[in-house]
Amino acid sequence: MKEHFIDFNGTSISTIVDYDRRRNSNREALSKLKKELSQEKKVWVNLGDMFIKMPKDNVEKMIKKDQTTLDEEIADIRETMKQKVVELELLEGGDGSKSRAFQLKGMK
Repeated sequence: MKEHFIDFNGTSISTIVDYDRRRNSNREALSKLKKELSQEKKVWVNLGDMFIKMPKDNVEKMIKKDQTTLDEEIADIRETMKQKVVELELLEGGDGSKSRAFQLKGMK
């Protein structure tokens, strides 16, 4: 049972790392659109295995929507990981006091 939690957390961490890389790429793309391509009306976008020339405004909206989705997915995975840590501690016979630190919420 313990191995299941460890495997889940390992998979979750690698997923978060992948999503974070994608978020970074999106941030770089948004920065490039605002700074270097500010005069362009249409820009080339790589969608999967093809390049398409699209209006810059649509591309920005697409990237921002992807950023929001990635942020939500990462938050969901982190929340699930916190719950799994609590469950693991309880399975190991703990009283939940160690895992309370994982329940803290960041200030916004």
